[in-house]
Amino acid sequence: MSLLSGSQQGSAEASVAPISLIRMGSEAEMKSGLVSNFERVLVYESPSLQEKARQQIPKQKLNGQARIRLASVNKGISEKEKPLDLQDCLLMELLEWFKGSFFTWFDSPACPVCHNKMKMVGSLPPTQDDLLWGGSRVEGFACSSCNTSERFVRYNHPGKLLETKRGRCGEWANCFGLLCRALGMDVRYVLDYTDHVWNEVYSQSQGRWLHADCCENKLDSPLMYEHGWGKKLTYIFAFSKDEVVDVTWRYTSDQKEVLKRRNKCQEKWLVSTLMQLNKQRQDTFPTLRKSFLEMRLVAEVVELLAGNRSIKESEKEGRSSGSLEWRLSRGETQATNAFTFRLNSKEEEKKEFIVKYSSAQDQYVRLNAEEPIPKGWQSAVKTAINLRRKHETDWKMVYLSRTEGSSEAEISWEINWSHTQLKVKSAIVVFQHATFEDGRIVWQVCTGDACINGPKEGVLELPDDILQLGSKKLEVSAVLSQGKGSVAWQHTQLFRQPDSSTEFPFYVRLRFE
Repeated sequence: MSLLSGSQQGSAEASVAPISLIRMGSEAEMKSGLVSNFERVLVYESPSLQEKARQQIPKQKLNGQARIRLASVNKGISEKEKPLDLQDCLLMELLEWFKGSFFTWFDSPACPVCHNKMKMVGSLPPTQDDLLWGGSRVEGFACSSCNTSERFVRYNHPGKLLETKRGRCGEWANCFGLLCRALGMDVRYVLDYTDHVWNEVYSQSQGRWLHADCCENKLDSPLMYEHGWGKKLTYIFAFSKDEVVDVTWRYTSDQKEVLKRRNKCQEKWLVSTLMQLNKQRQDTFPTLRKSFLEMRLVAEVVELLAGNRSIKESEKEGRSSGSLEWRLSRGETQATNAFTFRLNSKEEEKKEFIVKYSSAQDQYVRLNAEEPIPKGWQSAVKTAINLRRKHETDWKMVYLSRTEGSSEAEISWEINWSHTQLKVKSAIVVFQHATFEDGRIVWQVCTGDACINGPKEGVLELPDDILQLGSKKLEVSAVLSQGKGSVAWQHTQLFRQPDSSTEFPFYVRLRFE
């Protein structure tokens, strides 16, 4: 018997019904997408397509480089770590070759007539030939200077992508998945509902699936999207020839928050649907194969539901693929806390603020601090775009550099004393950096509307005429650019020092009156 009156019960049912219908619509849409992607990855199993892919891969060269890498990669690993094998090293070489030599990122074309950057003007109808290669989406571009038009087809067939060799993350992961299968690797196509695509490759040596993002040349850095790009993840599915798996939990360190955002379907429905799709796919598999897949999936589920994942340095970096303008518009350059130093009572009493940073220790030290600054170069920056901390274990050197593939990087720190009656009497910044080839680093200190650039010797002091302007805020910044070749990112290095050094290559001191 219902506890609601007739009118109340009717009202309640009226309010519930639309929600149920919306959820049913979302679930139907989700299932359609799951089925479509599950079927699409079967194209990687074509023997002729795999042979076409192998003809494009410099297999002998990559195998040789993989053997060289294997000879050194396992040195210094802990007893808890499993040593890598040749396939792992070949995967590393394949990722590097794919991004550095084979595939090209496409944002917008340059005009073939006047060479200006063209702008997207909307969608165009696909041709019959486009549709043969899954190119149902066609982007139109136009030049504002000479009215030249261009079209970019979003091909969805890896065979065609072996020829065009360009695109965005969807094209990259699609083509890379085929190359992995052509080399005998067990690979997945991974779809993130917050608009990104990558792969996973099963490692025999590690006994688990490894995240592999060919757009970023990143391996086994699954938390990078949440902690480096600042993504608010919801659903992430991995599709292989054998199974489709909800792998969302591999890519987050905060499962409770992600669960709050998962509102497209009921969790029980999702589990049931995935089981049904996998049963249908594996129905004709030999018993031994089905048993193997079942045991591997159980082990993966245990891994996915295990919490307390530690965040690696490689997972703190922002996105490097695509233009800086495009990445900024998506908010995927780098996740930072926009930190500002504010004078505390001790500093106000002493009329002095001092902070320094060691890249070797990856630690800031603030004299007269009320509490220590958390470890990590990002913990005290206002902005950080395309930057990472690099440790050269062979040379035993540490520094901050641009992320691989990025043409420019920026970092800044801010000190604010607007809440005090103090006036700045002197301001000095001491910094060390290293450049190679034609790499360029420009330092700048700004207070109010006045800015001065830093000299090459690494000491920058604000002159009296700027100090007398009376600003209550100071910002220190550095822009890293240029360099040559595929390692241009390495030609600009902030705070380079031996990894055993106890010195501080970055130092800021303000004195007040």
